Amino acid sequence: MKCKIALAAALSVLLFSCSKKQDRLVLWTNNVDFVSYVELFNASQDKIRIVPYYYDAPVNKLAAAGKDSRPDILAGSYLRAGMEKKLFTNLNSLFKNSLKKDDFYEPLLTACSLAEKQYLIPVSYNLPALVFYSGNYESLSGASMLSFDSIKEISKKYNAKNRAGVYTSMGFGPLWSNDFLYLIFKDKGVFFKTEPQTITYTENMFDKSVEYVQEWVGDVNEGVKNEEDFAFKYLYMPFYNQVQNGRCLFSFASSRDILSLPNDKIRDLDFRWICNEGKIQIEDDFSSVGIYSKSKRKSDAKKFLLWLLNEKSQRKILERKFKMNLENDSFGIAGGFSSLKSSTERIFPLYYRVMISNTPVAERLAAPQIFPANWDRIKKQVVEPYILASCSGDDSKKKSINERYADFLASEAK
Repeated sequence: MKCKIALAAALSVLLFSCSKKQDRLVLWTNNVDFVSYVELFNASQDKIRIVPYYYDAPVNKLAAAGKDSRPDILAGSYLRAGMEKKLFTNLNSLFKNSLKKDDFYEPLLTACSLAEKQYLIPVSYNLPALVFYSGNYESLSGASMLSFDSIKEISKKYNAKNRAGVYTSMGFGPLWSNDFLYLIFKDKGVFFKTEPQTITYTENMFDKSVEYVQEWVGDVNEGVKNEEDFAFKYLYMPFYNQVQNGRCLFSFASSRDILSLPNDKIRDLDFRWICNEGKIQIEDDFSSVGIYSKSKRKSDAKKFLLWLLNEKSQRKILERKFKMNLENDSFGIAGGFSSLKSSTERIFPLYYRVMISNTPVAERLAAPQIFPANWDRIKKQVVEPYILASCSGDDSKKKSINERYADFLASEAK
């Protein structure tokens, strides 16, 4: 990531030096892939020049920026909080003559709108999956997606013990991955909301989710200790190696991690999307793009959006990525599947062969709630450890969520 940020900064300086101040548009992003897209856009025509800048939280940065240092375009993840603050231009006009709503994944497009006004346009997204060794394909009974109940059933059948009653093979343990636990709670309808000093959540659904996980662990793997001991012995390696030796059937991963693997690591692997009640949860940090409401060059900014959100441009982006051997640095478009259905369904399988049997189904997708710009850090440092402690019953680690949040805020303030 440090190398990517350094690249973004270097390109920003280069692009700035090659453009006159009065002619340039400014783009802020927390995804360095957009720096490359700006470079391609600038090279595609000679009338508009864009200079990109990298910030961890563009929306938060905007609130503190002076009039002379504000952007025209914002791109990246966790921008939706800015819709409620009216930081973005209404982009409905783009769908009258240029873009078509049917070309996008509907849940993403809806998630980027407010009161029927399209303030942001989705660019890319990722999905949760379980990875398995292709030699174990028969164990999955031909399932195209995996529900929690099917994961439990298949995993239990895969389990094996030695004569001493110690597990030598284990299908899957929900306690192995904090991200997987979080997915269960999200799928079960637990909503988290951050306030200035507290985090609130739907307690009844949280308690039901804890009970669901504890029953899973007890029924399938006979307790927390078995899962923890097995993970300590066998799961110290990367997710793609965990399933290859047959010790476990499944390993949890994001589509971005799976499809950014080099061919020699993904060749013998397959994966299935995780669903609940027929829906696959889009990951929280999907990328979008919007135009700052006070930009004085909205017309030119829209031209960049139209260029980016075009199948022909995205084909060129992927062609360039693979021609320059950048495919392992970042998956797909802006680190994920394209928000354009045609790009994901027709172009991506040409470059990511494992997608041929695993293309996302538009009707199955469900968008996440709106989160603050620093949600990734809050989730990793506060929410997920709290969920794990609650599910494992480890009283020594069971700080309240707001005690954890207070510690987080204190560390952020340093």
